[in-house]
Amino acid sequence: MSTDLRKRKITYTIILTSDSPAAHHRRMHIKTGALAVVSFVVFVAVICYAVYTTITMGGYIERNAKQLEQLVQTKTENETLAAEKESLAGKVSSLEETLSRKEEQEHELVAAHEENYIPKGFPMSGAAQIKEEDTAAQDAQDEADEDENTLKVEANEEWKELIFVAAEGTKVVATAPGTVKEVREAEGEVSYVIIDHGNGYVTTYRNLGSPIVEEGSQVVKGVALFLVGEDNTETGYSIRKDDSYVDPLDMIEIKG
Repeated sequence: MSTDLRKRKITYTIILTSDSPAAHHRRMHIKTGALAVVSFVVFVAVICYAVYTTITMGGYIERNAKQLEQLVQTKTENETLAAEKESLAGKVSSLEETLSRKEEQEHELVAAHEENYIPKGFPMSGAAQIKEEDTAAQDAQDEADEDENTLKVEANEEWKELIFVAAEGTKVVATAPGTVKEVREAEGEVSYVIIDHGNGYVTTYRNLGSPIVEEGSQVVKGVALFLVGEDNTETGYSIRKDDSYVDPLDMIEIKG
């Protein structure tokens, strides 16, 4: 008996059927080798797809993780910035309040400084009377003085000047701080001192005595300008504001 040494080829049959009565059965024979090749190709395709999917999903997960990390970092930074913004807003508000207080204080100081330089003081260091020019007795005295060629301080109506009469030993004083703008002392004429207070106000003091301040000197309120003696009891006082004369009685503060 002879033995067939050739290997038998195994084949697989695929039967395709239909529900239609008229349909015929179709058979497809697939060889084992072809089926193995197809299976291998399918297997490789599945492996490749799985690897591709794994890589893609890994990259996607990694990107998502980075994006999530960035979102968390951004949120933290935003919270930090919001806190810093709130803190800065508080500091700005505090600085604005401080600046506002300083500006108010500066305005108050400027106002107080300007107020201090307004000539509101009394031009004499002690009691004095305002000379009235319209009395009959004064007219008679003026006539007698003219006969004797006696120099006197006469009020200048254009200047709205007041004539103060004070006792011997009284001082003629500056009515506000300022700079001595002009000093004049001439024999046979009325001497005068003019003080510029730096705010539009200028005061003039006229007296028959000798001025005791120098031109250009800085003076404070109450500093002596003349010493009243027996022969210079009268003092003329006038005020200018921006080159317009004002009534000293509207400015002088009389303290009881």
